[in-house]
Amino acid sequence: MPINKDGKKLLTSQELKPLVEVDGIVECINGGLLLGNYHCDGGVTVLREYNNENIYEAVAELEGWEYVMCADATFHHKEYLHKINDEFDGNSPEFQEYEIPENVMIIDTRPIIPYLKNTNKLLLFGQNSHFIINKFSTKKYLQELDKLNRQYCR
Repeated sequence: MPINKDGKKLLTSQELKPLVEVDGIVECINGGLLLGNYHCDGGVTVLREYNNENIYEAVAELEGWEYVMCADATFHHKEYLHKINDEFDGNSPEFQEYEIPENVMIIDTRPIIPYLKNTNKLLLFGQNSHFIINKFSTKKYLQELDKLNRQYCR
């Protein structure tokens, strides 16, 4: 049962344990191309540890085909990432999936049970900020984003 603290609903490690046991949580330290549900299918829930207290808060919802930049790449290139991300607005044409080049870093949060979209995995972020590139800009700049991101991977 989630706990309420500071007006937020937080999950304990114990509550997340069943998801951990079935590989239902993906750590996102190095970033990469996110594979998972679109927003219309429930998206990908992002968790972050709350105040280093071993409890977790849902802080965002991402969607498949977005690119997650690692924290160091975000720190060093935030202005450029904003420029790329701002090329496309909410009035973009319908998104078309594409073939992913072999060398691209992948974050796979697709559903544990493929035909049940509500079994998608959760994404766990660290304490530092990650820049999220929308799926249209990601498609246009995928190779460049991946190359830039890899420069800062641990």
